Amino acid sequence: MHKTQMKNQERDSRSRLKPYISYRELLRGTLSVRERVCGKPNCKCQRGEKHVSLFLSKSKDGKVEQLYIPKEKEELVRHWVKNYRDIQELLEKISSIYWDKLKKKE
Repeated sequence: MHKTQMKNQERDSRSRLKPYISYRELLRGTLSVRERVCGKPNCKCQRGEKHVSLFLSKSKDGKVEQLYIPKEKEELVRHWVKNYRDIQELLEKISSIYWDKLKKKE
């Protein structure tokens, strides 16, 4: 379909999608924060201040893979996951336009 035949919403979504797939890093996965106790007798976690760690998980071939994210990479990984989710949202908007076209038999 040519740009001139697209409605504004579709054109806008496609324009916003382009930089993501062209220049931005993206990562599919779910981030989760885990609190744990290490077991060392004199550690702060024994007094209730648990150790906090960030993990990334994704499913692949029916199995869940998990990856520990070090503190120095947390912000970067959160940004990559957000980019992936933003792309999903834009693709959903475009897909909805075509879903509606099929329903209306355009």
